[in-house]
Amino acid sequence: MNRSFKILICLSLTVLTFTVSCSSSRKNELTYRYSSSESAISFDSLRSEILGSSGAEMFVAYPDSDIVIIHYDRFRTHQNIIEACFEDCGYHIELVKKNRIEEKDLPWEKK
Repeated sequence: MNRSFKILICLSLTVLTFTVSCSSSRKNELTYRYSSSESAISFDSLRSEILGSSGAEMFVAYPDSDIVIIHYDRFRTHQNIIEACFEDCGYHIELVKKNRIEEKDLPWEKK
């Protein structure tokens, strides 16, 4: 094979790889079970801290449960940053579930 054909194949594979990786979902959902330590800040302050960071879009906690659900944009933040925020605020967490959110699963957003 000549050199230009090899270059064309490499470029095609690169474009295909970027197309596939960029077309995947940008949003993830994390479900945590949490418990607080004696040095924990108030839960409302924790919520403000997480939602104040870039990328976190939704924070749901039920008053009679120890489960919290967070939606975040994986291009603007990372799961480790959210977990570090819990730990810095005095909460111990356990990841229960992590899901990728497809755009069709968000009926409240404008299309």
